[in-house]
Amino acid sequence: MLRVIGKLLVLILSIFAIFLGICAVLGIQIYFPFNIAEGEEIPYHRMQSIRVAVFITFTFYGALYLINSIKEVYPIHFLKVFMISFGITSLVFSYQAEAGVKEIILAIFYLCCGLIFHLISKPFIKKYFS
Repeated sequence: MLRVIGKLLVLILSIFAIFLGICAVLGIQIYFPFNIAEGEEIPYHRMQSIRVAVFITFTFYGALYLINSIKEVYPIHFLKVFMISFGITSLVFSYQAEAGVKEIILAIFYLCCGLIFHLISKPFIKKYFS
């Protein structure tokens, strides 16, 4: 059941990302969840959250590579690392900007997405002879 929820979550976020990409090409700026930024900029704390989350994700995979513990990872692993990083940075920057409860709830949503991706990305190893 958790895998179905995870796949549904990935599907919804993927469709939303495609929609945002098309809107950006058309000159319409939309940020999560469906806030249209007409004549205004996307809030600075949100841009900082994305920026630092990308840096943290890059650092995580770079460190794994440098210590030779990297193996092939599935895209869900990348999503897990990014969403957890994004949730943490969203919490920090929303708190610093005193952005309000709505932004904290969004940060918790990002963390929950990361947790779901973590749970569904675990390999299930069956012990046949124990």
